[in-house]
Amino acid sequence: MKNKIMQSIKSSMITLLLVTSTTAGTLNSTGTAGGAQLLIPQGNMNIALSTGNGSTVDGIGSIFVNPAGVANMTAMSGMASSGDYIADTKLASFAFGMPLNESTNLAIGMKTLDFGDIMTTTAQATEGDGTTFSPSFYVASLSVGNSVSDRVKVGVTGKLISETMGDASATATALDAGVQYLFPNKKLSVGVALKNVGSRLQFEGTGLEGQYQPDGTQPGTKNENLSITGMDSPLPTSLDISVGYQLNNRLSVMSSFENFSYQLNTLTVSGMYRTGNVWLAAGTKMNVQTGDKPTAMSEFVWEDYTKSNWGVSLGFGVDIDLGSTMMSVSYANRQSVDFFDDYSAVEVSFSF
Repeated sequence: MKNKIMQSIKSSMITLLLVTSTTAGTLNSTGTAGGAQLLIPQGNMNIALSTGNGSTVDGIGSIFVNPAGVANMTAMSGMASSGDYIADTKLASFAFGMPLNESTNLAIGMKTLDFGDIMTTTAQATEGDGTTFSPSFYVASLSVGNSVSDRVKVGVTGKLISETMGDASATATALDAGVQYLFPNKKLSVGVALKNVGSRLQFEGTGLEGQYQPDGTQPGTKNENLSITGMDSPLPTSLDISVGYQLNNRLSVMSSFENFSYQLNTLTVSGMYRTGNVWLAAGTKMNVQTGDKPTAMSEFVWEDYTKSNWGVSLGFGVDIDLGSTMMSVSYANRQSVDFFDDYSAVEVSFSF
């Protein structure tokens, strides 16, 4: 039985690596992917640990890091989180999960971004035409986690990504797949998650229609009713390989390496301390440079181009026993290095 489990883990890891290698990008492809909201961490413990907890994450927060952790959920659970993201954007997430049977759990999640009202400008009214529009971005997720054994967990997450701006919108679907393995000593754990493998985002709608001069015509040709074809963008596919080690009953450390298709790879180092019903966590995520600086690019521009936009992340939480219900309240902060304010979020979760 043990050999079969290990063979299954090896096969899963090899498959994930092969799929990722076929979509791997280079430094030149940085920033060309769409669906950037998929990369925003959710779940305050995940934020505090800079999502370096792919091998140890459990419960409904696993939806946002490694779906294999959904299999560790032991009771019906729910969570809600709200925070201020960059440039006055409001970011909220909701999740709910429940056991289906002794070995399989189900969880659903939603991540939404509220950009507020934005002034409408046109070529004729560059200072605004008196109207506003409110973009709507969301990611809906459905996860299933299964306990293959007491040490092996697997899971998958299906996602629906939607972006709406005025009278134009784009949708895409994506899939995450993950596995977690806990070594016999119960201290060392390994996790692998392949994330955001799916279709491409392409805007369509009446918002792309207008009066334009046909391509290839002479100057002065009368404008016609035409529709612009939006460029389709791939999703930010990545492979996350993580390890965790429990130093003692209170302190654990973890790290992860994430290989991206359309941005620089990242390395995360984090740790968490538990005492009683309180947890404290901190982590940092840094870009890992794998290419050479172009000869025509200055050192200043190169440093700005390759450094991470985010610094240290911190968070804490407390569990409150309400009898038949366990309530958890937590706070997390992610440091912004330049230009924007830090990202902070408050989360409340329940376990019934």
